Amino acid sequence: MAHFATEQDVAEELFELLSKARELYLRDVISDSKRYSRYVDDFINSHRYINCDNAICRNCHEMNIHIVKGLLTECVHFIEPLFTASDFSFEKCMELRRRYDRSGPLPTPVGHHTDKVADTPPLSFGCNFTQEQMTGIVSCANTYHLFCVSMLRIEDMEALFSCKEGFYIRVNNLRHVVILFDALLENSFIQSRWQSVLDKGRFLQSKDGSRFITASNLSSALSAVRNNKTAVTYSIRRAIGQLKESENKFTM
Repeated sequence: MAHFATEQDVAEELFELLSKARELYLRDVISDSKRYSRYVDDFINSHRYINCDNAICRNCHEMNIHIVKGLLTECVHFIEPLFTASDFSFEKCMELRRRYDRSGPLPTPVGHHTDKVADTPPLSFGCNFTQEQMTGIVSCANTYHLFCVSMLRIEDMEALFSCKEGFYIRVNNLRHVVILFDALLENSFIQSRWQSVLDKGRFLQSKDGSRFITASNLSSALSAVRNNKTAVTYSIRRAIGQLKESENKFTM
């Protein structure tokens, strides 16, 4: 390998690492349903060292690996859209690196002193629905039978979107559920980390109740439904879009 001589060399190696990470993400996580955390560990561990004894090169590579690890673990909501986009480029990777450099540390939750150290922020979709909007979401979920209940209640959705500890609900059609959440994101009702929140909170259970839905399950389902749009897909998006239109009319 050529030695690192300029900042451009460092940036180009970072792009190469992210390109390889994207390739493996699409193959292992999206196509083969590999657990996301296992994919991250395997990638970092298999790219940690370089065949060079030059101290500058080793330090630059170690810095890039540290950045990639931070992006893959702390910025999943940025990584997933970047890796699944058709226009993946050096410029977009550098912009992501700049956003990572400027972002502050994740907030630390305030809680009671316990033997277990609180090392993760509280789960949140970053939403604040009105009663009318929540009613519309519940109506949409019931119309298209998103969950395995005879009639979804507003209390169920309030528990889900408030990340109530211990709450979970069985999914009837995962592809339709991810369209609902993607439409909520598209209309700025929730934040882009929704897949990670659903995974970490274990809020969604498979139809047969045998397992919890993971972020990789959600990502795979979203990719599949984007490539195969149906009438239900458009109907769910339209229903959520109308909620946004109503909000805009109310605030005008």
